[in-house]
Amino acid sequence: MRYFDDFVVGECHDIPATYEMTKNEIVSFASKWDPQPFHVDEAAAAKSIYGTLTACGTHIQAVVLFLAARLPEETAVIGALGYDEVRFLKAAKLGDTLRLVIECIETKPSSSKPDRGVVKNRHTLMNQSGETVFTQTTTLLIARKA
Repeated sequence: MRYFDDFVVGECHDIPATYEMTKNEIVSFASKWDPQPFHVDEAAAAKSIYGTLTACGTHIQAVVLFLAARLPEETAVIGALGYDEVRFLKAAKLGDTLRLVIECIETKPSSSKPDRGVVKNRHTLMNQSGETVFTQTTTLLIARKA
């Protein structure tokens, strides 16, 4: 178990797991949550500026959470406090294989509750070519060691 006290500003974790953007995943997710033609219709997507199906933004954020959950050690997260600086920099396209890097950018012990602290991480999602697809800053409330 990884606690607040284990986080060091500047540390990076290149998550060993990856996520492939398949037609079924893109279409089924977007059909329910964001049914834009370039997410759900191959013919329309082929005529779009992307030239192929692309994942919707909510799907991309779900992929980040999926990959973050594959860290080698479980984290003693009490809850998420926020997602900031959310940026969609490049489309996640059909056939892309995505990977996640998590960098710790800030730690702050709670001033009112000594059993916890706040950790800010920068999430960077990249495709198979190393191009950044998505970034966000995640603020988590994490338990301290007992």
